[in-house]
Order: sequence, then C-alpha cells, then structure tokens
Amino acid sequence: MFPPDLEQGTFRISNGEFGWTRDQIPRVISILIEHNIGILGGELWWIPPGADTISLVPQADGTTACYTWTTDEKPGEGWADYVRRSAAESLAAVEKWPDPGEIPVDLPGRILYNLTLVF
Repeated sequence: MFPPDLEQGTFRISNGEFGWTRDQIPRVISILIEHNIGILGGELWWIPPGADTISLVPQADGTTACYTWTTDEKPGEGWADYVRRSAAESLAAVEKWPDPGEIPVDLPGRILYNLTLVF
C-alpha cells in the first residue's frame, strides 16, 4: 500500500511494523485515509545509532520515557468518521511529541513514529 520511497530506508522491526520520521507521517496518514484504514494509536521509538531494536526515549533530565497515544472508536461513530478522527489525533500527537526541551538536543540516533493500524 505504501510507495517504495516510504518503505525504503524506513526502520522496520521484526514483526513488520514501520517506524517513520515526523516528516513522513503526514503522507503516511494521507495514504491510510485513502485506503479507509483507521489508526488505533501509536508510539515514539528511539533507535540508537547502529541498533536494530527500539528503545525508550531518553529525556533531557536523564530519565527515559514511553510516548503513546490511543484513539478508541466512539459508540455510534461511523467507520469513515473514525478513520478521519484517528488520523487527525495521530497527526496532533506527532506534532506534539516530543516537546522542545524534553529530549537532549544532541541525542544520537533517530526518533521515529509507529502507527497501530486497524482495517
């Protein structure tokens, strides 16, 4: 469903889930809407340099954090409405996290965004 340029060079864990950059997410979500696919939620991944696994996100204060969000279907909500709302809530979460100053400015590796899809 995703064009090759969104899959090539993108981080993928062993179960096939993608980790996308913040810049890629609007395009990914647009494709999901076109295919009528909802987003149950998502999470941020930190990929340390040279690693092939995801890790908790280091914080500027020396702790680590797990960033997640969920979008549950509302009673009586039509599927198309849920798809649009879950897309909007996911875009808002990606724009929101991490807040400026939360993570070290010189954090090595990559912060990526994973989306949990529902068909």
